[in-house]
Amino acid sequence: MASAISKVKEFFGFVEEEERLIEKKSEPEKSTSPVVRSFRGSLLNNGVSKSLALSEIKIEEPRIYEDSLNIATHLRENTPVIINLKYLDSASGKRLVDFICGTAYAINGHMMKIGDSIFLFTPENILIAESGDKNQIDSIIEQEDKDSFLRRAVG
Repeated sequence: MASAISKVKEFFGFVEEEERLIEKKSEPEKSTSPVVRSFRGSLLNNGVSKSLALSEIKIEEPRIYEDSLNIATHLRENTPVIINLKYLDSASGKRLVDFICGTAYAINGHMMKIGDSIFLFTPENILIAESGDKNQIDSIIEQEDKDSFLRRAVG
């Protein structure tokens, strides 16, 4: 009979598969006991298993438009990507962002502009949340810009 410690180890996934098989062979079969599956420390999303310890964010600084293929691959593999366009000219940067936006849209991902030439793209399972303070500051700045524009147009 398995001890309580062995059952706790098995529940949390600390028992190796071979040990579990040896213990089950030595125990008599019980047809009324439910099957307990252990947690292995991974998340399932769309049939893709990804370990919690392997989470990462890629930071890319593309130098040519063709680097967009590598960035799109990261997104398709459910890896968030921060893109800094400081090495690209304006036209190539716009094309690259358009391409990556299309990739993000295709995988139900998300996009957020962080700075002048810095963008964050995330796959479907990672949401981007802004703090409330930033939204308030942006709305105040936008309102001041509108007011100053109206003053110049009227005056």
